[in-house]
Amino acid sequence: MRRFARFYEFLLQASCFEDIELHKKYNFVSFLLAYINIKHPGGGYNLDGKIKAMNFIQKKKDEHIKPKLKSDPVTKLPTAENFVLSEDKIQKLSEILAEINSIAGREYDNDVAVKAMLQIKDIMMKSDKLKTSAKSNTEKDFEFAYFDNIDDALIEGLEQNQDFFSLLLGNDEIKKKVLGIFADEIYQSLRASE
Repeated sequence: MRRFARFYEFLLQASCFEDIELHKKYNFVSFLLAYINIKHPGGGYNLDGKIKAMNFIQKKKDEHIKPKLKSDPVTKLPTAENFVLSEDKIQKLSEILAEINSIAGREYDNDVAVKAMLQIKDIMMKSDKLKTSAKSNTEKDFEFAYFDNIDDALIEGLEQNQDFFSLLLGNDEIKKKVLGIFADEIYQSLRASE
């Protein structure tokens, strides 16, 4: 009987089969199988499969359609932010760099070092750890996570620069494409500064 019920259910789903007498027999067998439950003898009441919804129709009430979207095939690529440091920060960074130069016996250029610091800042701005820490902590508590992640950001910046610079040093064609863009600008700027 179970095989008949399963086969008939499959037949109804897979085709447009319609036989009223056979359907009456299917209903009788499915109700009979629900009452002759061999799986749970003496297990109390089992309503599994005994309640069925039959001979009902679905009526369409409302239709919800998304508004027409205007296609815009032109996209603007992200560009680097024009980041301007305040005079106080420039002065403070200059003092820190002068101190580093005197302690380490080096002569780091202010402009180059500031750009490197801004690169590290950008890497830290993209850190998921710092984003979650900033959203869930006060500024003082955030500083713990901030200073813990500085080394990771420095290593990531070093790897990015080393990898990129190695690529440029190893491939003359790419080097000329990438850095050739700046040749006229550097020439004009240096020529005007004399």
